[in-house]
Amino acid sequence: MIRSLISTWPLFFGLALIMIGNGIQLILIGLRASAAGYSNLLTGIMMAGYFLGIFIGSIIVPRTLSEVGHVRTFGALAAIASASVLLHVLLENPLAWSVLRFITGFCYAGMYIVVESWLNEKATNETRGQILSIYMIITMAGLGAGQLISGVDDGISIDLFLIASVLVSLAVVPVLITAAKAPEFEAPELVSLRRLVQISPLALIGLFLHGIVIAMLFGVGAIYAKSIGLSTSQTSLFMASATVGILCLQYPIGQISDRFDRRVVILGISIIASIFAFWLSMLGASAFFLILSLMALFGGTSLTLYSLFIAHANDYLSPSQMVSTSSSLVMVNGIGAVIGAPLVAASMDIFGDWAYFSLIGFIHLGLAIFVGYRMTVRPAIPAEAQGPLVLLPDTSTATAVSLNPETEWIDNSPDALAEADPLEDNPYFPKDIS
Repeated sequence: MIRSLISTWPLFFGLALIMIGNGIQLILIGLRASAAGYSNLLTGIMMAGYFLGIFIGSIIVPRTLSEVGHVRTFGALAAIASASVLLHVLLENPLAWSVLRFITGFCYAGMYIVVESWLNEKATNETRGQILSIYMIITMAGLGAGQLISGVDDGISIDLFLIASVLVSLAVVPVLITAAKAPEFEAPELVSLRRLVQISPLALIGLFLHGIVIAMLFGVGAIYAKSIGLSTSQTSLFMASATVGILCLQYPIGQISDRFDRRVVILGISIIASIFAFWLSMLGASAFFLILSLMALFGGTSLTLYSLFIAHANDYLSPSQMVSTSSSLVMVNGIGAVIGAPLVAASMDIFGDWAYFSLIGFIHLGLAIFVGYRMTVRPAIPAEAQGPLVLLPDTSTATAVSLNPETEWIDNSPDALAEADPLEDNPYFPKDIS
């Protein structure tokens, strides 16, 4: 792992700066909107702009990256993202902020893609898993660090805006000075919705719902925390606790999922996450330390579902299919994220603050019911036939799935690409079941 870190440190250092800046903004924008007196729904729509930008950027940037180049693309996007942070101070109105959040999301998607594709190029069959692990840790740790930094200010001054802007600008430096040759890039082909339904309806529905929850959690979480009476520093700890939870629980949950029917693990985690969410919906600021503990447990369970769903779909696929299928599933997750923030914000305006975690809880409960239904219509894959769980950060784009060690022996020969239906020979894929 040390060797992998040494060879890729400029990219990881740039990624760390990006994620710290992103973590600051996720809370800062919510605090600023709350101080300006914007309604929950209006703020939710503004925050949805970021996730819409992520989604659109994930589609457009891969198509242009090979023509423009990695370094130029990263530099241009970082400059725009840095400027958009500062423009929040100058253009303080909901419409402008919605546009700026969209621009920020678009730029961040592009920067993620540049880093992920570059890491994939530098990875070997021996180091691919190590690089992905480092990528996961730095992504989540950077996000958590940014969330904690946001607690030093109330969001009224411009100090944190300046810090976030500087961090994003500095992220360009390690990328520019790297001696590594920029990789050739080819965007992964996406599979159709019909094909996703055929491969795994559970992964399709699960990642869509998970995208909704992610947007609720990171898009509106700071607004909810302030609404129930948490201070700015407490809000930052509240948001960061979910990140700490995923860093602590992802590995043991992954080990469990590799030993049992993955659907049973998903079912259990969905139920447990719903219990934590419903419990959180009943707590106020006076139970702050209990809130932190439950938020860490909720984050550690709920956020792991992202990797579990992708792994579940991959259990039915050959390595040559994994990248395109996983890329499509990540896109579905992005569509859900666009919906999440306005949905939960509107619920809070109508029903009150308790609706925030209640809605999240009902989504997990509904997911658990759907998992149970799927277990009745499709037989389980034996644990020994399942591939290992590959942990991916929720912020990753479709490009990151190519770092999956299981895809290392992809055969791109004409004969392999011409195969009619790789699922045809899969003994765990019943032909009479969709």
